[in-house]
Amino acid sequence: MTDDIVRATASDVPALAGVLASAYAEDPVWSWLMPHDRDRRLRLLFTAHLTQQVPAGRVWTDPARTVAAVWAEPGAWKLPVTYLLRNAGTLLRAARVQLPRTAVRLLALEHRHPVRPAHWYVEYIGTHADARGTGRGSTVLAGLLERADADGRPVFLESSNSRNLTFYRRHGFEVREEMTFRSGPPMWSMWRRESVRY
Repeated sequence: MTDDIVRATASDVPALAGVLASAYAEDPVWSWLMPHDRDRRLRLLFTAHLTQQVPAGRVWTDPARTVAAVWAEPGAWKLPVTYLLRNAGTLLRAARVQLPRTAVRLLALEHRHPVRPAHWYVEYIGTHADARGTGRGSTVLAGLLERADADGRPVFLESSNSRNLTFYRRHGFEVREEMTFRSGPPMWSMWRRESVRY
């Protein structure tokens, strides 16, 4: 990996939670899940999640801390029950009256997540609104994908915003399925199986 991508530390969590809250502020799915007070609630949710993922070495950023990516190695995408129990209070405070729909969507995504082939997983990646269009998000994603290429395994993600599909396609991802649900906006499952030039 290049010097343009760094592994996040515990001290980065507040800034990176803000990055993801900014990145997902207008996202169709998150707007549906959190129609009110979204910035505060997303910061709360992402702070709890990043706090758990940073010690495992799964959070990456750029030197300016304007991009945040949560990247799971093969076999490590599923959150353990202990994680869910430990963060139940935070999820309740963040989701509030939308907790049932949030829980249903998260369970549906977990149920649809492929087990095979073994794969790397882009759980979240986002660029702060102030840094969009600078290429920093592409740089961080490309650095992570180099790791997958070296390992020879595919990469999987779910996009919650149709506007991001072109971005992911530029990095070699292809839409596998447009996922529809009983309620709320659709999402897209995407795979990347071969390395591409950036």
